Amino acid sequence: METLARPPLMQEMEVLPDHKTRDFELKLTKMAEGLEDSEYHELHTFLSQNIYTTTESKDILFSIFVLLATYARRMKNISQFKDLVEVYGEHFVDYPLYPHILSLLYKEIGTNEAIEQEMAFAREATQKLPNQVGVLHHYAEAVVNSREQGLAVSTQDLEEAYQTINRVVHLSPRYAKFHSTKGRVLAALGKYPEAKDAIRKAIDMEESTKKDYAIRINDYLYHLNRIQTNEFTDMFSEKITVTEKSLEESKVEVEESISKLKSENLQMLGFFTAIISFTIGSMNLLENRTFLESALLILILSSSLVLAFVGFGFLFPVKKTNRRSTIWVSLAAVITIIGSFLAYYFIK
Repeated sequence: METLARPPLMQEMEVLPDHKTRDFELKLTKMAEGLEDSEYHELHTFLSQNIYTTTESKDILFSIFVLLATYARRMKNISQFKDLVEVYGEHFVDYPLYPHILSLLYKEIGTNEAIEQEMAFAREATQKLPNQVGVLHHYAEAVVNSREQGLAVSTQDLEEAYQTINRVVHLSPRYAKFHSTKGRVLAALGKYPEAKDAIRKAIDMEESTKKDYAIRINDYLYHLNRIQTNEFTDMFSEKITVTEKSLEESKVEVEESISKLKSENLQMLGFFTAIISFTIGSMNLLENRTFLESALLILILSSSLVLAFVGFGFLFPVKKTNRRSTIWVSLAAVITIIGSFLAYYFIK
């Protein structure tokens, strides 16, 4: 096969920063933003022709691979991105940045299984490049992607992602997407006002001259709308919870009021029945008796009525009573009954 002439972009490839640095990723991202389709295909052909030869430096070929993958990802051409990894990825597994590339691919695939892989490779990339801002950012992004897809993410992971994205924004405050990711992490932590502010900041900071400007703004608006929807849902759910709690408390109060009313009615009914019985019984008992005997019998019946009323109160309690007063009243009634019986005995 005839060897293809070196593309013009190869001159820039030869002077790239070290592939372990953030500058390497930024330089290739900048190149991808201005890459034309014809240049993409030219570089792809060059990579395919030289991947199995020793003519070109492996670092140069890796740079081409990252550039092509970045272009495909930013243009949302996921099948193209996937083909690049499947065809050429095995040649670059020894590069510390490669797990980061894999994580980005699985993020774009977007299935639950893929997002789990995204998280795993993002964590691996942070272990290999612990100070690379782009790698750290994507780890925070992978955590929040998992959360947004409903996968199990611990509070500890979210807090770690929050600390990570804060560090990233501090180191690179002018990169719009970092603020968007920070907003998403804040939303996952329930901090909706701060989250919306961060997303709006990303929208304001995004450069309109970029080739993928419309795609990025659309992503930011999607996240902003989703955060606003989640905020409304949480507020609505909270109000429903408060309303349900209020209804439950009202239900309990109504049931207690009904129970209290029933007890009061029953107690009053018993009391009036006892008075009627006492009146009728007194009339029958007082016939053919002396005044003193009648008085003693009335005292006995009255004290018995008091004891019955106290006992009725214990059986059907309406409200808390003074236990000491109840004891004293009961004791007085008992003493009155006993005294009346003794007086009646001595009279007889």
